[in-house]
Amino acid sequence: MIIFYWKITRNKLKYETNAIRKIMKMAAPTAFTTVCLICLIIGVNVEAEEESRPPHIAIVGGGIGGTSTAYFMREQFGSEAVIDLYEKNAIGGRLATININSRDYESGGSIIHPDNLYMVNFTNILGLEKRERSSGQTMGIFDGEEMVLTTSPYTVVTLAKMFWRYGMDIYNLQKWVSSDLLVKFKRIYKTQDAGFAYTNIPELLAAMDPSFANYLKKSILMVMREEGFHEAMIHELVLGAMRTNYGQGLEIPGFVGAISMAGVEPGLWSVKGGNKKVPQNIVKHSKVNVIPAEVKMVEFLEDEPFLYEVYYKEKNGEAKTKRYDMVVIATPLHDGISDIKFEGFQQDIHNFPQQYHKTVATFVHGTLNSTYFGVDNPIDMTNEVFTCNMNLLMNSFGQHLPVDYSSTSDKVPPIDGNIVGKIFSNRELTQEEVKLYFKSIEEIQTVSWMAYPEYNFKKTDDLPPFLLNERLYYVNAIELAASAMEMEAIAGRNIALLAYNHWYDKLDKIDEKYMDPSQMSSSETGDL
Repeated sequence: MIIFYWKITRNKLKYETNAIRKIMKMAAPTAFTTVCLICLIIGVNVEAEEESRPPHIAIVGGGIGGTSTAYFMREQFGSEAVIDLYEKNAIGGRLATININSRDYESGGSIIHPDNLYMVNFTNILGLEKRERSSGQTMGIFDGEEMVLTTSPYTVVTLAKMFWRYGMDIYNLQKWVSSDLLVKFKRIYKTQDAGFAYTNIPELLAAMDPSFANYLKKSILMVMREEGFHEAMIHELVLGAMRTNYGQGLEIPGFVGAISMAGVEPGLWSVKGGNKKVPQNIVKHSKVNVIPAEVKMVEFLEDEPFLYEVYYKEKNGEAKTKRYDMVVIATPLHDGISDIKFEGFQQDIHNFPQQYHKTVATFVHGTLNSTYFGVDNPIDMTNEVFTCNMNLLMNSFGQHLPVDYSSTSDKVPPIDGNIVGKIFSNRELTQEEVKLYFKSIEEIQTVSWMAYPEYNFKKTDDLPPFLLNERLYYVNAIELAASAMEMEAIAGRNIALLAYNHWYDKLDKIDEKYMDPSQMSSSETGDL
């Protein structure tokens, strides 16, 4: 595991003065006092010189986490800051597309919630277009033998069917997500607008609401039961959402489970042309210097004027180094994903012990076999299928539309004809297994990647921090709480605020509770 500092308040003046004090203890008192005063003046001048120049910042990783951090770093430190972003592959990371049937389809993170403020703002600021989900799409929950529930193109019919099966649970679920979870979640935006930042996950979640930090230590099954929901809905709708969004069951922590439930709300959308356009356009908008190279090592120098040296290998194999005031790691520090070395640190830094979950997306252009799902007439088949049986190979199925789909120029292919479908599973499917789901196949393409952590509520006591060492930050720590585009963007701004507060010694805004003036009494605000 990584051994880290939860809070670091040491600055250069402090350790320079301590070092001088040790040397001068053997000198005469008068000489000690004189030299210390001289060195104090020198130290202040060095600190003032550092703060008068813009910082040099390295960001390792060009996914939504790294590019969001770059955006907010530019916002915090201004146009003069030097921001280098290292990416060995394509900008976008796990936001990517795949070409099948001569059209591009989302192969990574594919949906965005309407209340995801940062993703909404990025889309607007970057001049991108929203691609709303097509109307009339239907969903079914499959238990391995039959569809236990199917929705309708008509909202009234869907609500009636859900009420018939789950009773008031369906109303209470919508109320719990919209009026409770999302209201608490959105507090983080005001907190960050006020400049507050956090060095660890529990503190960040508690800034939204103290209950969120507690959700880390409970499974979504426990949380839903405590909220009063019944077993039928938990083991069908909730389990189906966990399997389609994270490929896992009801033992995942309550917080990521709650985030997953928000992912089945209405109004979901994506970016026209592909969600990868957000990180790709962020680096242009923020005037970030993209270095197409693999970072091999980060060395802690602990000298002036820079703290870190980054060792990297370019695509032509040439090895180079560059020095920085601060470094941001925006790629998962876990075995099988990262082999970055860390040298020169007083405390050893290794990969974290948590594992990442392998997800396989199998894209098929062909005709669906509805009888596998217990549907005799293909025209009655739903566009999406959740599964509520942990023994099934398929986690979920969805009929997908191209990333450039337009409701004015395109027509949704009928489910009983040739479609492009995506099957989520936890391992690669054989040709024979794909034929269980499709009765005719024109084309198959497979995308396999370590998509998100292997979640377990029993293993949340030792979560990665955002602060690994003095001015060494870790964006992807947030994924151990919940892996989602908006969560990465929130972590990116948190890192930028941490860096800014450390650089300018605004320590009163680190790991402190933000009090919203609009929710405080006059006695608390001092009649402000």
